[in-house]
Amino acid sequence: MSKIEIKIIFCDVDETLVWNNTVPQPNVEAIDKLTKSTDTKFVICTGRPFSLAEQVLKEIHLRDKEKEYSICGSGSVIYENKDKKVLYAKQLKRNLLKKLFEFGKKFEIYSFFVGLEYFHLYKNPESEIKKRDAENAKYKILDENFNIDELLDGKEDTIMRIVYAKDNDIEYLKKVRDEILSNEEYKDVLDCFISSGKYLEINPKGTNKGEAIKWLCNHLNVKKENTMGIGDSDNDIDMLKNVGLPVGVANANENVRKVVEYVCQKDYKEGGVQEAIEKFCF
Repeated sequence: MSKIEIKIIFCDVDETLVWNNTVPQPNVEAIDKLTKSTDTKFVICTGRPFSLAEQVLKEIHLRDKEKEYSICGSGSVIYENKDKKVLYAKQLKRNLLKKLFEFGKKFEIYSFFVGLEYFHLYKNPESEIKKRDAENAKYKILDENFNIDELLDGKEDTIMRIVYAKDNDIEYLKKVRDEILSNEEYKDVLDCFISSGKYLEINPKGTNKGEAIKWLCNHLNVKKENTMGIGDSDNDIDMLKNVGLPVGVANANENVRKVVEYVCQKDYKEGGVQEAIEKFCF
């Protein structure tokens, strides 16, 4: 595999960069080395809102840096890290959010709205709330009788998308996804993909990590061939298809392995991101 000049690394967060809600030290050290000794940018590319990505950025010392960027909400928002400046945003329209919320009620799943600031949780089990607490996430619990119009009016938070979830049942989520995309009203206006083995993320059509990467590369005048992507799951595939060098950590699933050029020997717990940085940037 020939060496290329990497100017931007796009990296997934959960099950790629982060383990047990923290960045393993080998990854921190490699990112510090990269950003302090080269001009290469390290861009997290995550389904998390920025409010939940902030701790990760602090750990890798990029939270308050000018001309450093984050792709959040699975490609729905791009920020400049310093001052949390929004450069690009795409959100589901209000009428679609309302219809999808009602659509999801007929399935045995729970759901939540992802805002710029908060997760808004509806009928989430205790396990999901514990997960958000462990992440120090900002969230609000919606009661049975909440007014969806008040939620979507934008006064408290800007709602970007909706997520359905079901623990440890990917096949069921696939059936829900297929039913959504077989609906004439939805199939041409939505993108749906599964992440972390338990979430079905629903975005406006053309909203994914890959499209956000193309936008940011154009904004920064960086060619595709000078980029690397690191991921593990299906929601990373659009990212990996839109970089010059796609890489999977050792725990990458089979779909990811089909599109990457290199699979690390180390997984997300052991420092797979460090392995990729050392191999291709030094």
